[in-house]
This record gives sequence, C-alpha cells and structure tokens, in this order.
Amino acid sequence: MLKFSLITCTYNSALWLEANILSVERQTYRNFEHIFIDGYSTDGTLDIIKKYQTKFPDQIKLYFDQRGIAPAMNEGVKRADGDYLLHLHADDSFYDENVLSDTARYLSKEPLDWIYGKINVVDDTGNIGTFPNRKIWQKTRQNPVSCYLLKFYNYIPHQAVFIRRSVFEKFGYFDETLTSAMDADLWLRIKNRTKWKFFNRLISNYRLHGRAQSSRRDKRAENKKNYQIVQKRYLNRAERLLSKISNRWLEFKNKNYR
Repeated sequence: MLKFSLITCTYNSALWLEANILSVERQTYRNFEHIFIDGYSTDGTLDIIKKYQTKFPDQIKLYFDQRGIAPAMNEGVKRADGDYLLHLHADDSFYDENVLSDTARYLSKEPLDWIYGKINVVDDTGNIGTFPNRKIWQKTRQNPVSCYLLKFYNYIPHQAVFIRRSVFEKFGYFDETLTSAMDADLWLRIKNRTKWKFFNRLISNYRLHGRAQSSRRDKRAENKKNYQIVQKRYLNRAERLLSKISNRWLEFKNKNYR
C-alpha cells in the first residue's frame, strides 16, 4: 500500500492554512504523513499546526527551517518516509477528498518515477481556470515535442506533482540558491532520466494572492531572473533567444499566471 508524504512549508500562513489542513483531513485515503516545515511563524500558524498534530499525532510532523523556501522544501523531502511526495504549500489545498485515493490507484497500476496533474487556479474572487489546460502540455516524456517544449515553458505545476523520494536521492534536491523556479530546474534536470507521465486529474487548488512569491508584483523581476538562470543551464544560445521571444509573448497573453 503506497504511502504519501505531504510537505507543507509555512511562515505566518494562518490566513490560508486551515483550508489546506481541512482538505487533507477529508482525504478518503489515509496512508499518508503530513510534514510541516515552519520558518518560526508568529501569527498563530503554529497553534493551528499543533492543534492538528494533537488530533492526528501519528501522521503530523512539525520541523523548523528559516533559510528560505527551497531549503524548507528540501528539509521536507529529507524528513519524509513516504513512497511518493507532494509539496502542498500552506496556501494550496486538495481539489477534493478523493485525490489521494485516485492517485494511489493510478500509481499502483503504473509505477512511475513521477506524475503531474492539473491545478485549479483561484483568487479571492473565485476560480480563474485550470492549468495546464491545453493538450500539448498533457503529454508524457515519450512525446518529444512536449518534452522539448518544457525547456521554454514550465507547464508542470509543482502543486500537482507526486514524485518518488528516491528521485531526489539519485538526482539531487531543489536548488537552494534560487528563490523561485527551483521546480522548473528540477524538471529539466530529470526529464530525460526518469519515467514520468501526465495524470489527467485535478490535484490541488492553487491560490493567487499578494503575498505569494509566484504572484507578487514586487517579485516579478526576481522571478524572471531566477527563470533565466535556470534556462541558461539547460538551453543553448539559440534556444535562449527563442525563449526570450516566447516568454514576452506569454507574458502578454497570460498576465495573471503562467
């Protein structure tokens, strides 16, 4: 029976954390652990986690790390003992109560190194849409076109990725020198060295808000720089030029999220 490790990084996350926890509590599949890596929150986040831990002492683990998001994500991986890991940040939540049961059934039939599904993108006004929602992004690594396009466009949302713990042990962890785009770096590092596939299932709700690293206006330049660093590692000069053109087009077409 597959065991999942759900990793949630928190720092003053009380505003959204209860929705995250409730979505995990409601899962019909119960063979999981929920690991919290907290950056020494001061807003009530720890009270919420400890109340949850009291209710499920064998499943809930709490650790501390204040070095940043990538180190916290890595700390969660190192503390995990599940077969597959999912990073479900404090402002994310499962789409419905059968996510883990459906994923366990899928992976039991076809064991892979990792799979990615879809996210439901929401903000304070309601649903924005699903991602990835185009067929071209819903392919396996055996499709050379979509696999190659991953170099130019990160169509894999980490909130919908279930990945074996052994992948990190074999190919390395999230790059701790990056404050964003560390997931894109990992996908490009492992895409030709692992077995992976698209799982046509909504996995989580991804919330856009003003405090999120990925959607904060004051972090756009930083996020863009991080993504350029990643692309420089994996793209040749001609590909980087093509990427610059395509990224400008995507920024124009998708102003809210990638």
